[in-house]
Amino acid sequence: MNFIAHDMPRTRWLGIVLWLGDVIAALAAMALADVLRRVLPFGAPPDRFYVTVDVLFIVALIWSVVFYFLGAYERRNRDELPVEARTSFLAATFSLFTLAAALYFLKIENFSRVLFIYFYLLDLAFTFAWRLARRTVHARRTRVPEMRRAVIVGTDANAQELASQISSWREYTLLGLIAEDEFSGAPGSVPVIGTLRDALRIVDRAQVDDVFLSQTVRGRAELAELILTLRESNVRVRLLPDLLELITVRTGIETLRGLPLITLREPAITGVNSVLKRALDLVGAIVGLVITGPVMLLVAILIRLDSKGPIFFAQERAGQYGKPFRMYKFRSMVENAEALLSDLVRIEELTEPHFKLRNDPRVTRIGGWLRKTSLDELPQLFNVLNGTMSLVGPRPEVMLIATKYSPTQRQRLLVKPGLTGAMQISGRGDLSFEERMRLELDYIENYSIWRDVLILLKTVPAVLSGRGAY
Repeated sequence: MNFIAHDMPRTRWLGIVLWLGDVIAALAAMALADVLRRVLPFGAPPDRFYVTVDVLFIVALIWSVVFYFLGAYERRNRDELPVEARTSFLAATFSLFTLAAALYFLKIENFSRVLFIYFYLLDLAFTFAWRLARRTVHARRTRVPEMRRAVIVGTDANAQELASQISSWREYTLLGLIAEDEFSGAPGSVPVIGTLRDALRIVDRAQVDDVFLSQTVRGRAELAELILTLRESNVRVRLLPDLLELITVRTGIETLRGLPLITLREPAITGVNSVLKRALDLVGAIVGLVITGPVMLLVAILIRLDSKGPIFFAQERAGQYGKPFRMYKFRSMVENAEALLSDLVRIEELTEPHFKLRNDPRVTRIGGWLRKTSLDELPQLFNVLNGTMSLVGPRPEVMLIATKYSPTQRQRLLVKPGLTGAMQISGRGDLSFEERMRLELDYIENYSIWRDVLILLKTVPAVLSGRGAY
């Protein structure tokens, strides 16, 4: 498939060049910082050089790993200067703290604090200068932004017209059209590179940046399914305005060469946000387990004394992208609670994919107290630790219920479920299904790490109030 290989070597080489420049900037900053510490009249007397071959090797290794995992070489984090500057700043800062921890654990003692300050400031200056110089040289050579790879879903006349316009735009490389099926014709000159069944594979393998959707493709439900699938690949989906009624996510009205388009942004919890969220999850889960360890031991004893059955309750829930995972809780119901559910609720007859029993007869005496205080949720800290859940996110849904979601409702599965979330601090079980869904989709589309912190802070008073807990 030649279209997939098109332009990929250049992108890969650019990533290697960026990495090499970042590492050289860090090494140069470390060497110069040691010199400045000896020359400038600040800090301790310049008794010795701190920078050795071992230290430089550690710096190169840490900067390579941290910059890579924080997305400093991903295309979406270097397309625009403000985004690239923010990503580089976060990567350099995290790298510095990682270096400090590495030097401590490797017992490289008495490392000059003044040198650290010089090094950090110099590394930021050198990294920003290198990145800015790269952009300046590229702009002078090409006179256009870095080319983005695009495909068009559809083969009708509208798709052909859109293809002819995009093909004339120097900032885009049009790879081809994606047909509805093998029988869809393409009378124009733009090749058909696959069908809807192949869409996700094409987007992933060709590293597509933008997917353009022409007029109606199949039915509205199928198109919504396609949009959700594409958003899981972190691409920009662009629709013509007549599809406005499908939009339930963050959008932007953009004009490309006079053509009005509605752009669905990538899911917000990606790149740097994803790394920061995972770091918060790890720290929070470890601290939470240490603090609540004695409480969990007491709860386990009370459950054992109260009723027959296991201490923990494990159930398959829908995780990120709807993938099943085992969620753990303290058992708050009788031993055969799942077998008794069919006597209380007919899931196949629900008018909406949601149910909550206010006076569930299966709840034990201790279970009612555990639910009221949310202590039954504490074992989910282990789910947070192993990465199947997050501290903050949508409520983890039962798999059978999740399979009944509409395409719009399935968008809450774009992120990991959470131990707490916007729904839990806003009324929990007292909320209607529509209110809960609105809160959770708003959380996903307008995510920030500070919002996670705020939700965690609000969780404590929400739990103490007991509102909506049953």
